[in-house]
Amino acid sequence: MNQQQAFARLEELDRHLVMLEHIGAALQWDQEMVLRDKAVQERSIQLGWLAEQSHAVASGDEMGRLLDVLDERTCESDFERALIRVRRREYERKRRMPKDLVRAITEQAAKAHQSWVSARKADDFALFSKDLSVMVDLVKEKASCLSDGQATLYDALLSEFEEGMNTQEVTSLFDSIKGPLSDMVQTYADKDVDDSFLHQAYAIEGQQAFANQVLTDMGFDFTRGSSAVSVHPFTTTIASDDIRITTRYTDPSVMDSFSSSIHEGGHALYEMGASNTILRGTSLAGGASHGMHESQSRLWENMVSKSPEFWERYYPQFQKIFPSQTAGVGLDRFVRAVNKVGRTCIRVNADEMSYSLHIFLRFGLEQALLAGSLCVADLPQAWNEEFSRLFGFKPATDREGVLQDVHWSSGDFGYFPTYALGNLYGAQIWAHMQSQLGLQPGDVEGISSYLRKAVYEKGALKTGRETALAVTGKALDATVFTSYLENKFSRLFG
Repeated sequence: MNQQQAFARLEELDRHLVMLEHIGAALQWDQEMVLRDKAVQERSIQLGWLAEQSHAVASGDEMGRLLDVLDERTCESDFERALIRVRRREYERKRRMPKDLVRAITEQAAKAHQSWVSARKADDFALFSKDLSVMVDLVKEKASCLSDGQATLYDALLSEFEEGMNTQEVTSLFDSIKGPLSDMVQTYADKDVDDSFLHQAYAIEGQQAFANQVLTDMGFDFTRGSSAVSVHPFTTTIASDDIRITTRYTDPSVMDSFSSSIHEGGHALYEMGASNTILRGTSLAGGASHGMHESQSRLWENMVSKSPEFWERYYPQFQKIFPSQTAGVGLDRFVRAVNKVGRTCIRVNADEMSYSLHIFLRFGLEQALLAGSLCVADLPQAWNEEFSRLFGFKPATDREGVLQDVHWSSGDFGYFPTYALGNLYGAQIWAHMQSQLGLQPGDVEGISSYLRKAVYEKGALKTGRETALAVTGKALDATVFTSYLENKFSRLFG
């Protein structure tokens, strides 16, 4: 078998794996949206079986033989090089993972998700703690399999979501901005900003219509995607032309729901762009990394849709839909309210300045759980104590604290840091777009067009860090983010 034949077969196997992934995504969507409690057990078995099938292909002997023949260094196209790189990395990782462990984690994730939903509804961590303890043990076993001489178990998990980065490097990036962020939050959270009008009753139909118009202007193609309501906002790709986002309307401010829609829309634009080229249907048809993916959702949510220029364009439309709620509220007052800095318990509702502090909290707790210095039973207390150190008060309930996020139920340890890395990538790309290209926040179509060509259509041809470097020409620098915040908020609030 020559290299050309080997690559053709590799691509065929890769597309088969993506198909299995999409089938799993459809089952998980169904579980999130409509599945009844009594069906969870069988659904967990279905998802476990799918995971085992995927693992068998990705780590099988045929994949190994193909990769022995292939050498990405001699490939002529970026597509071939990247696909070989991704499949080799997955092969090496999955070969270390017993198939029984893969299945066990997937089945436990389905069970733990349901107990998390129940615990969150009842505000009772005890309903979730047993399933979470099982998941933590399974994740530790997974990390041990994947560690391969890495400094910590956490390194093995982090690198799954952010290729090429380790715990020490991420810690250094976060530490370089933790102090400045805390100081800025302290300064701006004390500003007297009246946002009471955002907490009035806003008809859901009007909210949906407004958000859908902005999503359309951003480039969200409703012939290839859809929007729905869920407990926790998320984006999923069921197929190349079936990309789904959700939001929720239970949060206190109308801007919380709008921000969720725009945030998930940013993820969807990435998926749509990467799934509309030669990458379509392959494992390259997605984000370069979870951090890079998050950079696009955070860029749209904060840097674009919370800017004065954005609302200069869209506030008249918002006022027309909600005349009574916005009566007497001028543009400047509205923009200040949208950007109000506070100390909220809920991560997804946090302003862009304090948001990363929520991630630093989870980053530390995850490491402690994996290292064994923190047990699951003590997690609520540890959460509240660290939250108090960061924000100056404790959550009133577990629903507002340790139970607010779904991620640990699915075993996604190492994922949370990518949210804050997304802020760093996004700030650097945004700075480049403004300084080098002159793009402004109100030019939604221009921003979308540029990002589609520069980022989305490139998919996972490069790693997250390499993609940021290719776009901006500069290495990742965390202080670009804090500089952006200082400039924006000093202009808004003085």
